[in-house]
Amino acid sequence: MKNTFRFVGFFCLLICTLVTGWLQGSFTNRWGPRLDANRAADSLQRASLIEIGNWRLRREAPFAPDVLKMLQCPAHISRVYEHQQTGDLVTLTVIIGPPGPVSVHTPEICYSSRDYTLDGERRKVSVSNSQGVNHTFWDLPLKANSLDGTPLRVLYGWSSGTFWEAAQYPRFSYGGLPHLYKLQMAVSANSVSTSTGFDPARDFLNSFLPQLQPHLVEGSR
Repeated sequence: MKNTFRFVGFFCLLICTLVTGWLQGSFTNRWGPRLDANRAADSLQRASLIEIGNWRLRREAPFAPDVLKMLQCPAHISRVYEHQQTGDLVTLTVIIGPPGPVSVHTPEICYSSRDYTLDGERRKVSVSNSQGVNHTFWDLPLKANSLDGTPLRVLYGWSSGTFWEAAQYPRFSYGGLPHLYKLQMAVSANSVSTSTGFDPARDFLNSFLPQLQPHLVEGSR
């Protein structure tokens, strides 16, 4: 009887170890990128997106090699756009990679440095693009630590290739996918005009998301 219990216990431990290893490997693409992940990276890399409604590309801001290695990111967009009428600037990044690394690097970590401090809790905002598709993003307020610094709003969310979502637990929500997209953008918190209702973040996303969508490849487990 004791041998039976030992065997059952060993068998359960083995199954748990195998499942945990498989999940961890799926989160990080340990077994290598799948075919649709390679195709998705190629598609994102070819996205030009120079003109976005009233926004124009001002400059490219590619990631450093060590950042790409940390994120395990085979393709990305990192640019600054300028609104032609208001002069507002939007700093945008769209990355693709394994769900594990892509889901854990949030702006709460990236911006919490000597330059910026969190200025409140993040809140979920909805954005309906020009095609009527609804997306949700986290909207995070940041204040500059220097006296002459500009406060920022950072909006971010994830996508499996369809709609964008402010996921509460992205590491688990998207685990097992061949690839995951993350969009993050920063804009001056002083840019929102209460008199005209113009919000540069929403204005940019309303025009940008429909143009980005054809370059996204849906991933499935």
